Order: sequence, then C-alpha cells, then structure tokens
Amino acid sequence: MKNSVIIAAVAGALLAIVASASLYVVDEREQVIITQFGEPVGEAVTEPGLHVKAPFIQRVLRFEKRWLEWDGDESEMPTDEKTYVFVDTYARWRIVDPLKFYTSVGNERGAQSRLDDIIDSETRNVVAAHKIIEVVRSSNRAFSSSEESSILRAGREQPTGELGREALAMIVVERASVAMPDFGIELVDVQFQRVNYTAKVETEIFNRMTSERKRIAELYR
Repeated sequence: MKNSVIIAAVAGALLAIVASASLYVVDEREQVIITQFGEPVGEAVTEPGLHVKAPFIQRVLRFEKRWLEWDGDESEMPTDEKTYVFVDTYARWRIVDPLKFYTSVGNERGAQSRLDDIIDSETRNVVAAHKIIEVVRSSNRAFSSSEESSILRAGREQPTGELGREALAMIVVERASVAMPDFGIELVDVQFQRVNYTAKVETEIFNRMTSERKRIAELYR
C-alpha cells in the first residue's frame, strides 16, 4: 500500500513536469515561434491563449506584437547647399513576421542595428537632396504676414517648392520601408526630433540675423 502511494506520487510529479514542459501561454501583446535544436518549427503563433509543444526538445521564443521605438544618435550631415546640420531622428516599428524576423535579425538588438544603418542612410540621402530651410522648418506653410516679416522679405521673392521637415520625414519612411519586409518589420513613421546647426553655421546665422535687424532699424528710422 505504501509503495503504491509512493509510485502514484512519483508518477503524478512526472506527469506535472511533462505537462508544464508541454504547455505554454501566449499573451495578447506577444507572438511566438517554436524552435527545435535552434531551428524554427512550423508557423508563428500569434493567437493568444494556451498552446502545446513537444516537451524538453522544443523552445518557446517570444516577440513583441506592440509598436517599438527606435531612437537614433544625433548625426552631422550636409544639406543640398553643403551646409552641415546635426539631425536627431526617432522612429516607430513593429514585428509583423516573427519567423522572418528571427531568421534575418535574430532579436530586437539585431533589428535596432539594421534600423540604425537603414534609417540613418536614408535620412542622410534625403537631407543632402534638400535645402537647409526645408530641413529646419516643420512644414511648408507660408511665412506669417506680420509687418516685420514683410520688411524682411522686401525686395526678395518668396521661396516656392519647399517641403519642410514633416514631408522630408515621410520620404525617409517611404524609402526605408522598402527594405523592411526582408526583416519581417513594418516601419510606421520617422520623425526629426531635433535639428541643430553646427557651430560655424550658427555663427553665420546669428551674424545674418544681426544684419537684418540693423537693416530693419534703418528702415524704421
């Protein structure tokens, strides 16, 4: 009797171990692929709930389903006029094909590295193809019609055909998105968080602003 109780207890413990190694839960905020000896097995599991796998030999790899952030380093780059500026970019992305994501970049760290290369390269290309006024302005809206701005524009034509930062960011998204399916990634947007002048350009701008203010003062006098 005593032996049968021990055997039943051991069998129950083994059964619990096998069950815990066979069952896994997928949260609604994540997606899963199963690997066996390091190789993916079957399709990605994206439906939340309780799922079954082969015990001990299969491993559960979990990936985010939510939008993720990419925050690039501030980089110095030239505009179309060869004027150098510092541009700090930010993007949002998500994993849409976990299987391709795992086989191409492995994990989020690998994805961030690829995004560094792709987004930074496309940002440089876009900035280099446009004027500095397009990079520093948030949009292509017309200048305000205040008296001072009218005096500043006196004798000069209003620039036309300029885009602004928002439109340039959309161009970066479109170009960078071409490569994203190869990594199982969707890129939703890119933003220019900050655009700063280099020290040399900043000095030139301040000098120009000082000259403009003096010219306005002379006109008022």
